[in-house]
Amino acid sequence: AIVNLMIRRGLRTVEITRADIGDLRQVNGEAVLYVQGKGYADKSDFVILNGACLKPIDAYLEARGVSDAGAPLFASIGNRNRGGRMTTRTVSRIVKNAMKRAGISSGRLTAHSLRHTAVTFALLGGATVQEAQAMARHSSIQTTMIYAHNLDRMAAAAEHSIDAYLSGSAR
Repeated sequence: AIVNLMIRRGLRTVEITRADIGDLRQVNGEAVLYVQGKGYADKSDFVILNGACLKPIDAYLEARGVSDAGAPLFASIGNRNRGGRMTTRTVSRIVKNAMKRAGISSGRLTAHSLRHTAVTFALLGGATVQEAQAMARHSSIQTTMIYAHNLDRMAAAAEHSIDAYLSGSAR
């Protein structure tokens, strides 16, 4: 459920750890998760959740058997903090282990990499830069523009033209 949220909605590790069960709500007929982002004192931002996001969360909460609105959405199972909030380190470790199980083992890939993936997927799926910015909760559009620039750079890479020219298949 954690990895799914991070890769589909670009949540930060701190947003995962700060989320409560009661932050799952309905707004205008849509399921949402209110999040408290970095540098914010309240949970004024949200991400929209579809069935693919909700199904693993619902299964996790049902298995956990806790429904108190004030309880952490994702709880620790460690001996010292059982039922309390996970730490960002725990979330990072969960993501790293999931990547290893999927055969992805790189020191460069972290929990934050899933956030980058979510923004990139949003842009590849047709979202505007502004829509991706809103989902990622970037305070500056310039941050989101980095993703768009990287995608544009890959699609229109001059290196492809050089290779085409040298192979005799240039336009």
